[in-house]
Amino acid sequence: MSCEGCPVTADPHSELYRRLQQIYVLLDDGDRRALRAVGLTPTHFTLLGLLDPAGQAGVTVTRLAELMLCTRGNATRLVQRLVESGLVRTGPDREDQRLVKVYLTETGADRLAAAKAYHAAANRLRFSGLPEADLARLSELAGALADELGKHLD
Repeated sequence: MSCEGCPVTADPHSELYRRLQQIYVLLDDGDRRALRAVGLTPTHFTLLGLLDPAGQAGVTVTRLAELMLCTRGNATRLVQRLVESGLVRTGPDREDQRLVKVYLTETGADRLAAAKAYHAAANRLRFSGLPEADLARLSELAGALADELGKHLD
């Protein structure tokens, strides 16, 4: 996917950012298409993946918001939608009754497992044209980039 009309720049930082943004859009589109089969959005998939698959250990909405880099209000709305769909439930923390935690339901665990299978198949298809050595190197570089970007979070 080329960016017609985008200015050509010699600035390597801007070029890297433009490429990463392009990759994000392409990955997000592919994720939406893959997860549509199981009725999840990429954001819901991410949130479900942060929960204990056995549904035993809960996570607070505040912690989910931190992990997803969103506001507590946004995380609350996401959780409410997933509660309405029967994929998660909320309940008190076993040790501190003042805390409300989010737990994966059995239905949510089943849906997450199906979503992971569709997502994995989509990833195999998307990255199948790259040699193993390139995949390994890209993964290594992406990890280094994620670590660097993580240093700049508040």
